[in-house]
Amino acid sequence: MTKYKFSQEFPFKTSPKVLYNYISTAGGLQQWFAEKVVMDNNHHFHFHWDSEVHIAELTSTRLNKSARFDFLGENEGCFLEFKLITSEIDNSVFLKVTDCSEIEDQDELETMWKSLIHDLKEIVGG
Repeated sequence: MTKYKFSQEFPFKTSPKVLYNYISTAGGLQQWFAEKVVMDNNHHFHFHWDSEVHIAELTSTRLNKSARFDFLGENEGCFLEFKLITSEIDNSVFLKVTDCSEIEDQDELETMWKSLIHDLKEIVGG
């Protein structure tokens, strides 16, 4: 299947330290990103959406900087990457989301991510 990449930066009014737990842990991701997120004994993340489970491995992480999930099984080749960027000019914080998936509708992806980020901002106050 063809993969499509969506990438966008979203501004936040909170610190990277606060945001990091929401992009790198099962408990944090479950609060805004998926209906349920569970980490198994092999350290694979099980994302539950619409009665489906998608399994991913946390393949890269940098404390208070980034987290990357590579999906396994039928979603192999898809990934989700979160990067926390701090502006050197005014110390503003941005969350850069890169979503490589089989969803080709860019408008659908943008709408979905804006909704998810809105939920995350409600939680962190930013």
